[in-house]
Amino acid sequence: MAPSNAPLAILGRIIFTAGLIFLVHSGYSAFEHLGYVKVLGKSEQTLPIEIQVECVISLVLCSVGVVMFSGPFKPISTEKEIAKRSMDQLSFKPSFRPLHHRGRYIFAAAAAAKS
Repeated sequence: MAPSNAPLAILGRIIFTAGLIFLVHSGYSAFEHLGYVKVLGKSEQTLPIEIQVECVISLVLCSVGVVMFSGPFKPISTEKEIAKRSMDQLSFKPSFRPLHHRGRYIFAAAAAAKS
């Protein structure tokens, strides 16, 4: 990350941390409220508006904070990245490499020892 973006990244981490703390607090408040309603025997269907607003604000803060400290975005187009690589690098796929050729060398020693 460039040094000019460092203060922005620090501010983003602070905003994200504050949003995360508010999100945990709103979850705890919702848990306590539901426990309180259960003890009273009420059948209240919704959470209080304060808890809902706190949850939405904390989600917005977390989102803004992550965007601020995540760094610059890379382009979706891969043309520039592909242009930097050779054809051998592009066609190399180790997940399709056959591994059955090793057995004849491993078991050849065992077969020779038996005979």
